[in-house]
Amino acid sequence: MTGTSWFFILIFAIPLIVFLVWLMKQDRRKGIWGIVIVVLLVIGAVAASIRASKNAVQNFEERKKEAQEKSTPAHTP
Repeated sequence: MTGTSWFFILIFAIPLIVFLVWLMKQDRRKGIWGIVIVVLLVIGAVAASIRASKNAVQNFEERKKEAQEKSTPAHTP
């Protein structure tokens, strides 16, 4: 695993899991709040992923055009 993956796991994933377990134990309605929070986080993650994918495709297309323009010689009269 890379350093970034360890950073994510230690700083974000483990505290989130601990918080959700604690929240579910506090909830008398069998973990409803934990499920609601997980659903909201999944929706946010999917939205961020879709947005990042669109930006990546757009950037790729722009860089592709730039590379094609640089590779074609300029026609001078």
